[in-house]
Amino acid sequence: MKKEVGLLLTLLTVGALAACSNGDTDETQATNISTSEQISTQTSESMTTSSTSTALASSTAESDSGQDTTATANVFDQLAETFPNITLPAKVSVGDGKIVNAATDGNDSDLSILYYGLDEQLSVNDTALNNETAVAGYKTKVYDSVDDAAAAVNVTADEGGQAVDLGHGITGYSQGAAGSTYLSWQEGNWSLTVRGVNQEQQDPTSKAKEVVAYLEKNMLPVPGVGQITVDMGQDDYLATTVVWQEDKRVYTVEHQEAIAALEMAVSMNQ
Repeated sequence: MKKEVGLLLTLLTVGALAACSNGDTDETQATNISTSEQISTQTSESMTTSSTSTALASSTAESDSGQDTTATANVFDQLAETFPNITLPAKVSVGDGKIVNAATDGNDSDLSILYYGLDEQLSVNDTALNNETAVAGYKTKVYDSVDDAAAAVNVTADEGGQAVDLGHGITGYSQGAAGSTYLSWQEGNWSLTVRGVNQEQQDPTSKAKEVVAYLEKNMLPVPGVGQITVDMGQDDYLATTVVWQEDKRVYTVEHQEAIAALEMAVSMNQ
């Protein structure tokens, strides 16, 4: 009887220990499952955040690449892209520290461009230019015939009056009319005239010598006929006009400064 009781106690003890061991295992497994779920959740959240950041970065890159870069391109590139079949000035002086801007009107056969000097680069024909003052201009037009084009240049060569030595073997001729003094001379197919206002005591001789000296070192386009007119009595962009004919096309550049106008024309010969 004692043996049976002892055996029963032994069985009960083993059973209790087994139950206790199973309980610990279940708790450990539950803990491990809970921890795995937390790690999985955190990983999922991290992946979602990373995906969102990537999407935002991609969206920003697309937005940046879609920006209009026209306004940041220099005006010469903008005009060349718009009018690839026309010879345009490659240089336009608009003042120290200023940036060249432009507004256009017309097409390949009849085009006008006004140039402005601003502190920032705008796209061609920006409406803000409507409130600005032009410092230079350009025009080109195709006529029905070569004769019509030559007549449009309106050459004003006049070798009457007093001879004036302009240097470099060039002789000009000076004469007065209506309160002005005109000094004219010829260089190749180019006729040149400088006008001074007598009331302002403007002497065209010094300006004419400056023009002659510049042209001694710089070559203008070779025209059928050409006319350069410097009006010392004007201070806007029409003060100096350089007009010339090539076949049926006539080119005109204008600037408030004589040498700057010549630089525009010379840049079209390069």
